[in-house]
Amino acid sequence: MYSPGIYRNLSESEIARKVTEAGFDPIRISDPPGYVYPPHSHAETKLLAFLRGDMRVTVAGQTYPCVGGDQLIIPGNVEHSAVIGAEGCEYFWSEKIL
Repeated sequence: MYSPGIYRNLSESEIARKVTEAGFDPIRISDPPGYVYPPHSHAETKLLAFLRGDMRVTVAGQTYPCVGGDQLIIPGNVEHSAVIGAEGCEYFWSEKIL
């Protein structure tokens, strides 16, 4: 589920708190420009909370243009991939079994 702007105007600590309140354990990730995550899947549901930069994430054939303030939840066992934008991307990554 893609939620553009759900974290807009929140501080990094406020975003981390909201992710934790949703039952996830956020880990801060910083990826360099152009980094590619090839297609893969895993059993856990993944929550990505975007802080800065951008990442184009493809989930089950649909691409989402994620930027700072957005959230993307990827269900477990669903193929996904991503390409980091020209400015790199900073985000919270977390997974859990639902």
